Amino acid sequence: MPTARTLVNAIIGAVVSVVLSFIPLSTILGGVVAGFLEGPDVREGSIAGAIAGAIMFLPFAGLALVGIGILGFGMGVAAAPVEGFVVAAFAILVFVSILFVYTVGLSLLGGYLGAYLAREYPEQHADTLETIGRSPSPARTGSIEPTRPPSASTDRSSRSDRRTADTDRDRGTDSLETDDSFETGDSSRSDRENERDRR
Repeated sequence: MPTARTLVNAIIGAVVSVVLSFIPLSTILGGVVAGFLEGPDVREGSIAGAIAGAIMFLPFAGLALVGIGILGFGMGVAAAPVEGFVVAAFAILVFVSILFVYTVGLSLLGGYLGAYLAREYPEQHADTLETIGRSPSPARTGSIEPTRPPSASTDRSSRSDRRTADTDRDRGTDSLETDDSFETGDSSRSDRENERDRR
């Protein structure tokens, strides 16, 4: 089920397609805009592009219904043969079906490409969203990883590890300092001793 954000992105993509309709294959450009705004997930970008194509297709579908209605009314009044109406209606439906595949299919392709671009260029995607007054949702960008509450056994073992590390640090017996192969251990110990002397 598309979210409200997806629908807004699809409407923006449909508007871009209509504004650029003088350019051949403008439906791809509208889909690219919708997919890019939707984000780096290519599935969600494709859905946004397809919805943008469907929104752009609605006026054509309305015109086809009006055309079939006028054609049907004209055939009934003029007492023209029914076969002529069937052939004309079939031709209109085939044309509308081809137009549907062109509009929605190419917008879907554009949505896929837009989402791919958003994934390849995350800085530009974030800048674009910031420019239009939106911020990317953390769940979609993957910047926040899900966390699980620690279990009781993990919590106890991590506390005991911290306690041991704190005790070793207080005694001055860090594992790094006792290792003879670690050269800076002696210098850090002498630094700590100098700091204690200053107090």
